[in-house]
Amino acid sequence: MIDFNPFNNPDALWQHAIMLSVSAIIGFIIGYISRQKLINQLTGELAGTERELEDCQNMPAPPVSFHTGDDPILNRILARRKELNFERIGRATPPDADNLKEIVGIGPFTERKLNALGIFTFHQIARFTREDIDKVNDIIEFFPGRIERDNWVGQALELISRKR
Repeated sequence: MIDFNPFNNPDALWQHAIMLSVSAIIGFIIGYISRQKLINQLTGELAGTERELEDCQNMPAPPVSFHTGDDPILNRILARRKELNFERIGRATPPDADNLKEIVGIGPFTERKLNALGIFTFHQIARFTREDIDKVNDIIEFFPGRIERDNWVGQALELISRKR
């Protein structure tokens, strides 16, 4: 009778070890190639998304209208804009405007309030002193201490350094 037990063969242990090693190497190669394809695909998608983000960030800010007769909050802010020291923080116009919403804590309406006040750029915010922060906080009717907690000045400085 024929014995089909492979372990009766004196070289069977070596043959199994070699087959196991070869299959492990082949599995590693297939996994590596698959992973590299996925990495290349994701890298391409990331590059495309970064280009789209950069395009969005480089879009000019829409012109700001200060004479919104229907918005009493912006009219109150507009009336108090002379209380700020623009000689120290600098003057800017809507064409100079940065996207202030990039600062954490500034949303669309807060940006409109700042624009109504005459603050359009990161440079202006970066020059705020403690007195300016308190005055802006009061004028735009923001939560007391919020500008400092969100560190607008530090964020503005960081955004300025990134723009260079």
